[in-house]
Amino acid sequence: MVDLERTRDLFMVAAIFGVFGFAWAGWAQEGPPPRARALLGVLAGASLLVGAAGGYLAWRHWDDPSALAGAEDGIRFGIIVGIETAVSLIGSVVLAVVGHGRRIAAWVSLVVGLHFIPLVFLFDNLTLLAPAVAMVTAAVLAWRSSRTLPSAVTGLVNAPVLLLTAAANLALALA
Repeated sequence: MVDLERTRDLFMVAAIFGVFGFAWAGWAQEGPPPRARALLGVLAGASLLVGAAGGYLAWRHWDDPSALAGAEDGIRFGIIVGIETAVSLIGSVVLAVVGHGRRIAAWVSLVVGLHFIPLVFLFDNLTLLAPAVAMVTAAVLAWRSSRTLPSAVTGLVNAPVLLLTAAANLALALA
């Protein structure tokens, strides 16, 4: 289930996921295993390029069909993102206050991963399930990690999945 008629949405997924792949690769630089540093650099660069291409093409195709064409859909999207942002922020503050600030990346990964589930249905785009599963899995792995910083674990999982999802949506829109 991917609505190929909604090319603007596909380009926007490429733009947003590319930028966030870049961000997660950057966050992972907090304390990655030394052998992962070059990989994170490549992931960051490739994510930024795919994100820029998606952004440019979304702008060029702004009048194409979108799942957010109706006011109710835009409101629904805003509510989902608003809840995600508030829950991420509140949980991050709580973790910092109780002395678990290093687990913020795992918390944010969990919340962001879960917020993709309703977006699958809003955008009729099954490709959003891969980052949902990966980010929740990354959160669990990072939370349990004792040898590697949670930000490195989440970034090493999330950055490539977000890049691949961005690239897949870019390719689907161009096909």
